Amino acid sequence: MELFVQRTTLRPGAADTYRRVHAEIPEAIARALREAGVVRYSIWRDGDELVHVLETADGFEALSRRLAALDPIDPEWDEIIGALGSPSPDATLHLEPIWAMTPNRQVSGDDVRTAWSETAG
Repeated sequence: MELFVQRTTLRPGAADTYRRVHAEIPEAIARALREAGVVRYSIWRDGDELVHVLETADGFEALSRRLAALDPIDPEWDEIIGALGSPSPDATLHLEPIWAMTPNRQVSGDDVRTAWSETAG
């Protein structure tokens, strides 16, 4: 498992529309993400900045290759999302596991990956 973060900057006034279109994404997109190796994916907003948190089955590079091979999955969706925001500079952050606290214990290093996955389910 690999956890990474992507950042997007919303265009001014696009937050409500972004929230609305993400109430449920097209099933073709969700299915493609799962089949490409996404285990968990959530989006968080701070003003006009979005933070996408992804956990992959076998890493960012494998996910990127699989998604690129499928592109375009849903051109209409891509157009809608492209009009609402754009990737921030240095948009993708690969996260090294350092420490985590679960309901029952503290862990460090690579054990963070396992503990995070166990509690996130």
